[in-house]
Amino acid sequence: MSCATKIGPMRRVFGWCLLVFGGLCIFLLDRVDIVMNASTSLEDPAYLMLEHPVVLTKGAVIAAKMPDPLKAKYDGFHYVKVIRGLPGDEVTLDGAGNPCIEDFECFPLFRENGEPIAPAIKPGVIPADHFAVFGTSADSLDSRYDAIGLVHKDDLIGRGIALPWVPDWRK
Repeated sequence: MSCATKIGPMRRVFGWCLLVFGGLCIFLLDRVDIVMNASTSLEDPAYLMLEHPVVLTKGAVIAAKMPDPLKAKYDGFHYVKVIRGLPGDEVTLDGAGNPCIEDFECFPLFRENGEPIAPAIKPGVIPADHFAVFGTSADSLDSRYDAIGLVHKDDLIGRGIALPWVPDWRK
């Protein structure tokens, strides 16, 4: 048996492996975005966004369609926030009028001259298929304001995974 007959089958196996690997890469790249966070509204500056999120838990970073009140200024960008309230959780207001999730975690409204910049979200139970999403900074435009409100699951684009090796240029 010559050396040439042994190489033929190995070439085919290698070729098929390369084809399968390439196909998987194309499939995955079509379902993944990298989102750069230019503000300090989230802890990390960059996220790998996996499209069509399946598991949505408190603390998950999500990308969603831009809410209507922000479209004029930010259309074309992803709306990236952290899930803090799930369907069935109760939204209340503390003594200062700040929204709280399950009377546990409160999110202060941004104030100018002592007054909130916009009315707080209305208290109540988060309905099915909706999520309360917040940034990590007090001036984040998110579910704490009634004009933004809750995010519907159909408006979700992806779930983020922080990219820790990206240097934080925002500080």
